[in-house]
Amino acid sequence: MDSLGHVLDLRYYTPNQGCQSLAIDLEVTSDMGVIAWGWRSNFFVMKADAELNHIWSKHFDRHGGFQFIRELPGGDLLAGINLDTAGAVVARMDAQGNFLWCKSYIRPGGMVHDCVVESDSTYIITGVTDSVAAAGQKLFMLKLNGAGDVQWCRGYQCAQYWYFDLGPSRIAKADDGNYVLLATSGSGPVLMKVDPNGDALWTRCFRSQGYAYETADLLACANGDFLLSGIVYGTLPQGNTGLPYIFRTDSTGHLPCLEVPPPPLGQLDLFPTDSSFTLTSVDGATMYPTSVNDTVFAPINVYDACIVTSVQDPFRPRSTKPRVHPNPNTGRFTVEFPDPLTVDSFYSVYDAVGRLLFQRPLVKGRGTEEIDLSRFGKGTYLIRFTTPEAVSQERVVVQ
Repeated sequence: MDSLGHVLDLRYYTPNQGCQSLAIDLEVTSDMGVIAWGWRSNFFVMKADAELNHIWSKHFDRHGGFQFIRELPGGDLLAGINLDTAGAVVARMDAQGNFLWCKSYIRPGGMVHDCVVESDSTYIITGVTDSVAAAGQKLFMLKLNGAGDVQWCRGYQCAQYWYFDLGPSRIAKADDGNYVLLATSGSGPVLMKVDPNGDALWTRCFRSQGYAYETADLLACANGDFLLSGIVYGTLPQGNTGLPYIFRTDSTGHLPCLEVPPPPLGQLDLFPTDSSFTLTSVDGATMYPTSVNDTVFAPINVYDACIVTSVQDPFRPRSTKPRVHPNPNTGRFTVEFPDPLTVDSFYSVYDAVGRLLFQRPLVKGRGTEEIDLSRFGKGTYLIRFTTPEAVSQERVVVQ
């Protein structure tokens, strides 16, 4: 696209022997090419040149996927991968996508989230030690050398539990050489600054009573400030129950509002051992040209988060979204529709990593629906309701 968002060129690619994954992120390389990747079943990675011509691609018949890919000096690639049986995986690939080494560190439930590539060819990796049991989850910060050997690993346990299904951990390098980590706890988004050895220097927490927050990304600004983004849920203007947010803190992590006492954190040393293994891929893809028509939307409304999360909107219309109760629950709950359904529709249930668990029809005239997720275990699930006119969704917490 150009600087105004107009599409200049558009291509799509079909991997050899099929691939069910969607592209979720990309990295622009030093030669102005693009590395794109997707996750879930049959996850993939591919490279296109500056003109979007296909260079190479690989997809893997495993459940899991890439979480990040960074280009290293010289053209190699550092990849973070989560796998259903191997846990938290870090791999180094050459410029053609061939694995130079691939190692698992926290098995079987660990997950990687983000990384910082240092100038001395070391890597700082963040993630979670357990993808299932919130009570046992620890945010971790792992330092590897260029060969993937563990230098040290710090774990951070939260008294009010980490909620990584509300956003993965993020890490950024501060202008003073320290690191800042972002994660979500029961108290809300947590911003933590640590020194180069992973020892905590300060912790901040942000939220407004009655609102829930997801975290998405973290950036360090040139002047020392920090930007964090995500989604806030609650009573918001014009009938919205969820809106994206961007917060900008100062260099010490403070906001002009929304700060609450941070949850107590415990720090401990972890001792993960690396284990090398091989990932087998199906290579190649076919490129196809396509086109789209530009669509111009109305200007986006911008609200002051300090205000809209403290004063309810008096003009909020009656909600037309389904209501889930009880929520949280033990896996069995009721969905209540504001009015009986006027058309045949259906709902879909997704787990915390976006995997579709099942779909069920909803017949015309239905006013409630009983749903049972107890067989899938504890966690956060997304229920998406689809009709010919609209799509709505609700998050459900199974405890």
